Amino acid sequence: MKTGISILFSVLLSGPVLAQSVNRFQDSQAIDVLLQYQPGRQKPLILAHRGGPGLVDTENSIVTFTQTASALPDVIIEMDVRMTLDSGFVLLHDATLDRESNATGAVAEQTLVDLKNVKLKTLSGERTNQTITTFTEVLNWNKNSYLLALDVKPGTDPLRVMQEVEMHQAVHSVFIICYSFAEAQRVRDQYPTVWLAVGVNSMADLDRLETNSLASGHLIALTPQQLQPASYYERLHKLGVLCAVGTYGTGQLDEKPIKEAAIGYRDVFSRGGDVLTTDRPLEVSVLF
Repeated sequence: MKTGISILFSVLLSGPVLAQSVNRFQDSQAIDVLLQYQPGRQKPLILAHRGGPGLVDTENSIVTFTQTASALPDVIIEMDVRMTLDSGFVLLHDATLDRESNATGAVAEQTLVDLKNVKLKTLSGERTNQTITTFTEVLNWNKNSYLLALDVKPGTDPLRVMQEVEMHQAVHSVFIICYSFAEAQRVRDQYPTVWLAVGVNSMADLDRLETNSLASGHLIALTPQQLQPASYYERLHKLGVLCAVGTYGTGQLDEKPIKEAAIGYRDVFSRGGDVLTTDRPLEVSVLF
């Protein structure tokens, strides 16, 4: 994978870089238009996994979010939300601090004050001067400019996260990634118009969804990384549900040279993958 700096440089050469306007997603119209199923969509939506860091970048950080969004204004920025001991929210993928920072121990056993001076590491393991991003900080940074995908980690209540979102008047600039139909329904009951994403990992899940009230709208299906039969995506599209496909991880497209993987990304889209969740959003975006 290229480093974030080299990717950004190549995109800068290819065309102008434009930032999205503040409050682009201040009401439901922009997010509904972006995420509704469109049969004639010419290119996929690009979701930057953990913000799209390269080897020299930090994941789940405003520095990386800014870098990715500046080069790719229509990107969806994915982030991982965890709750601290004192019920604050920070962005960190792992349950412990060990891999991503210069500290150790469980995030859930730390207070926001405890975490204030913890420094993030890059993907390659180098310590930086960047501190762990709080969820409040990212909402203040975003100002409804970009669409944020919130992976609310197990043990963190999505309803409490949504309360924070409401306080910042950011309800229409986020969607919530849920880990079960039941969890998604809890959020839907309290926030009927908020967009949700939930795993539809098998034909059995798809059968359940077709008779579930969640399928009535404002839903994204997180589908298996292994491509499914065309009929699988067709059934979801018939419900008006977007299909997201992850291309990151061991053995997946993101781990292959971009020239070698290009046909694979295009195949995912042509088969029915409306949203590509990738570790290299800038490189993948220029394939379409």
